Amino acid sequence: MPHPIAKIKRDGHLRSMMGLLEQKLEPLDLPDRSALVYSFSPRIGPVAKSCGFGMPITRLVPHLRPWGHWKVKRAVGTPHFARTSVPGLIRNLRRNGMPVMGMALEFLNGWTRWINPGLPVGLHGGGLERFNRARAGMGAFVWPAPLELERALIGAGCSLISDNINPDIVSLPDGSARWPRPASQPLDEEWGARLYSAADGEHADLIDEASSSLPTWAELDQGRRREIISEQGRRLLWSGSEDKWIAEAERGLPWGSPRIMGHRGAGKTHSW
Repeated sequence: MPHPIAKIKRDGHLRSMMGLLEQKLEPLDLPDRSALVYSFSPRIGPVAKSCGFGMPITRLVPHLRPWGHWKVKRAVGTPHFARTSVPGLIRNLRRNGMPVMGMALEFLNGWTRWINPGLPVGLHGGGLERFNRARAGMGAFVWPAPLELERALIGAGCSLISDNINPDIVSLPDGSARWPRPASQPLDEEWGARLYSAADGEHADLIDEASSSLPTWAELDQGRRREIISEQGRRLLWSGSEDKWIAEAERGLPWGSPRIMGHRGAGKTHSW
């Protein structure tokens, strides 16, 4: 969003950006659930509705102003963070037709998750169960996504907005292999066992071999897709039946399935 000194009306700016996005992306014929538009602006929902914007949208929380030093942004955003409960956020987004939540890692990890109203959510145990019951299949896009928490975040069903997208990063800090495509090229049981039991020096070659051997999501047969979706839906407490999940997956990978994507500001070490 533009700085106030520019005197550009935010609704008009958002509407213009949405129009440009549709114009640029329409020729690509993107599959369903492969693109998402998100913003810190609380106006993204009303503006998208007013102009009939056709792509899925969501808000990033907590609300940060789009200018200034990151420490100042964080200080300004702290009150919004402190008064936001994750279940309340999910209900609000769902009421506004948003299929995904964009959230700071601090809602899920560390002492900061105890600041928010109500019982805390988290990446393990009771906190994870509360988180998944509340979102019931809603996608959760989390930033930052440090390497040391990558496996835990993906295991919790979170999609990562990652600053670590260098393909040369083939190992995680705990010494295990890093598989970079959990959504677009999911590991099968055999490859998962091979990768996660391999020694450090074997990771790069094994990842290259797996990348050339495994089918992409679009290439998977119906039985394998059903297996993946059923396992994720049961484990992550999606709402509805397995038949419903499978039917929805025919239109594209569900939002509740974890993905890894690059952060626009990849390389920064701070969060919100």
